[in-house]
Amino acid sequence: MKKQTLLIVDRDYLFRKQLIEELKQQQYPAVFWEAGNGLEAVRYINALQPDIVFLGVRLPGISGFEVLDRTEHVPAVVLTSECSSHAVKAFEYDAVDYLLKPLNSKRLRSSLQKLDNQRRAGANTFRDSPAAYPRRMLLEKGNRMTSIPIAEITYLKADKDYTWVHTVHQDVFLSSYGIGQVMHKLDPQQFLRVHRSYIVNVDHIQEMYKDVQKVFLTLPNQIELTVSRNYFPAIKELMF
Repeated sequence: MKKQTLLIVDRDYLFRKQLIEELKQQQYPAVFWEAGNGLEAVRYINALQPDIVFLGVRLPGISGFEVLDRTEHVPAVVLTSECSSHAVKAFEYDAVDYLLKPLNSKRLRSSLQKLDNQRRAGANTFRDSPAAYPRRMLLEKGNRMTSIPIAEITYLKADKDYTWVHTVHQDVFLSSYGIGQVMHKLDPQQFLRVHRSYIVNVDHIQEMYKDVQKVFLTLPNQIELTVSRNYFPAIKELMF
């Protein structure tokens, strides 16, 4: 396996060194970099464009979540913390895993396996058959589950552990899955995450424009959604 660039961001110098030592003992093929605070992490992620980041939730300056909001490059992320209270939020940010301190070799191996699985899945994205993704969804509206065509979905909006699904006919449905879980069920060639709270159907994007420092997408029914810097590279792939 080709060596990957791996950045470790944590306020604890000893934890960073312990993690590097554990990764070396497990012969994980990577070139290691370190950062000790949030602002430094933003600079390193944008400059180095690492493949993987082990990112502490609690950092001097800005939090790990704020780091992800400010970076332009989108690496695979494993969030680390002393407690489990941020686990749900971690997966809203599409974290590959959430690793609790103190470091445990078995859990670290599990995180590395998840990283490898994601890398292989990404390599196979263009070989996936469209039939692997559903063409309809059963979604809640009132006390009924309604079947809607995937193609009619314009965008999805996160609401804590739930997701609101909006259609071109201005209907709104509720999914009991979080937005990260819903994203994994959708065709990545058709749906793009453009913000930690939004997924859009590329077939319904009408315009994109920039206002001062923000980028917006316009969708049917006079809907405008913000594109966060963290997800802007995905939108750039649509530009010709």
